[in-house]
Amino acid sequence: MFAVGGQSQPIEGTDGSSDDHPIIIPELSTNMFKLYLSVAYNSWKPEGPTHSDVIDLLRFSNKFMSQKTRDIAIHHFHEQRFRHKPYDLLALCLEFSITKFFVPVFQHLIEFRIRDIPGPMRKKLGFELLDEHRRIVACEEPPLIEHAACCTNNTACSIDWWQLWWNSMARFLLDGRNPQVFREAVDCFQELGFEIGRVNPECWKMLLQTVKKGTAFHLAYDLIEEMAQQLSAALITEPDQMLTSCQARHERGCWSSPSENI
Repeated sequence: MFAVGGQSQPIEGTDGSSDDHPIIIPELSTNMFKLYLSVAYNSWKPEGPTHSDVIDLLRFSNKFMSQKTRDIAIHHFHEQRFRHKPYDLLALCLEFSITKFFVPVFQHLIEFRIRDIPGPMRKKLGFELLDEHRRIVACEEPPLIEHAACCTNNTACSIDWWQLWWNSMARFLLDGRNPQVFREAVDCFQELGFEIGRVNPECWKMLLQTVKKGTAFHLAYDLIEEMAQQLSAALITEPDQMLTSCQARHERGCWSSPSENI
C-alpha cells in the first residue's frame, strides 16, 4: 500500500502492510498519481491534460523512470508546440533533457525581437551572437558595386547611399524602442520613395533589389540552425531508454523456462 506525500499520517507498524500502514511517497502529488493512472490505463479526462499536467508527467517520469510517461508528455508538447512561446518550450527542453523539438523551436526564435526573449534564456542560448550579427548588418550597407549608366555623380551617389542606409535601414533594425525584424525593416525602407538624396533613381532600384534578396540576413538562418545543433548537443543529454518492468525482468534473466511452467 502506498500514499502520496502529505495525504495521510503514517501509523506505527510495518510500512506497506495495509491501508493503515502505507508507504509514504513524499515526492508524489495526488495529481501526478492520477495522471500516471491515465497513462497506465489510457484513460484521460475529456478535455485532455493541461500544460501543468504535462509538466507533472515529465517530473513523474524523471523521478520514477517511466519511459511511457515521458514519451506521452513529450508527444503532447510536440503536438501543441505552436500554442506556446518558443523560449518557454526551450526552457522545458533544458529542464527535462528533451532534444526532439529543440532545434525547430530554436529556429522559430529568429522571428522574435531579441528584447522579447527573457534575459536569462537569451544569455544561456547565446542570442548575443544574433544581436551582434544584426548590428554588423546595420552598420555595413550593401556595396554599390556598379552605378547605373545614367548616374552622373558616382561619388555623391555612393556617399548618400551610405547615409541613407545608416539613417533609415540601420535605424529600423536597431531602434531601441521598436527594433524591426528584417522583413518589416525592408518594407519601411522601400517606403522612402524619392527621399533618397543624391542617390541616382536607377542605382536606388538596383540597390533595393539587393536589399530585398536579404543575403546578409539569410546568414542569420544558417547561424541559427548551426547554433541550435551545437547547443542541443552541448546542453542536452537525453536520459537512457527506461525499461518497463517486463524488460527489466528479462534483463535480469528472471524469465522462467517453459519446463518450469509445467
